[in-house]
Amino acid sequence: MYHQRPTQSRGRPREFDLEDALRLAIEVFRQRGYTATSIVELMEGMKLSRGSFYKAFHDKKSVFAAAYDLYAAEGAERLKAVARTPGTGRDRIARILELYAELSRGRDGKCGCLVVATAVELSVHDRDIARRVIASWQSTETLLCELLRQAEEDGSIGILEDRQATARSLLCLMQGMRLVGKSDVHGKAGFKAVAQQAMKLLG
Repeated sequence: MYHQRPTQSRGRPREFDLEDALRLAIEVFRQRGYTATSIVELMEGMKLSRGSFYKAFHDKKSVFAAAYDLYAAEGAERLKAVARTPGTGRDRIARILELYAELSRGRDGKCGCLVVATAVELSVHDRDIARRVIASWQSTETLLCELLRQAEEDGSIGILEDRQATARSLLCLMQGMRLVGKSDVHGKAGFKAVAQQAMKLLG
């Protein structure tokens, strides 16, 4: 769950579902960014009254931290689900790249990735947020490295000179697709070609 929990009210039970509210906050932050989002816009986007908002959260940053943790946890679980699908290690890596190609187009692409947006906007100035971003990327890199190991062992790719560097290169490509996808200039075919080209680098 979340590294930083919202405040807990000692009064009446909370009148809204916390995760539903955080998912709405995620959409607000993805569309507007952290700095440009006002407390009023956040309350409106989360469909919360001022009273309900401050019963659950200290401030805008506490909402952002909880929303980020939910977004990152669900994203990590989605990647793990792909990593558990049948096939070779190479097959599973290809599916992950295809997933990112799909996420980088259309509405999802325009809204962008909250992890990438946070890295660009906040991580340089906020150590707590930077730790969250680093943890997200390390988790993905570790997963990719394990899939590369599986692919080497099952013979679906050759033995790599540097497995860790290869995993990091794939991570950079995946995050780059999410960043470029905000412009919506390449479309589905363009990002699918990027994913296919990345697989060629594995041999």
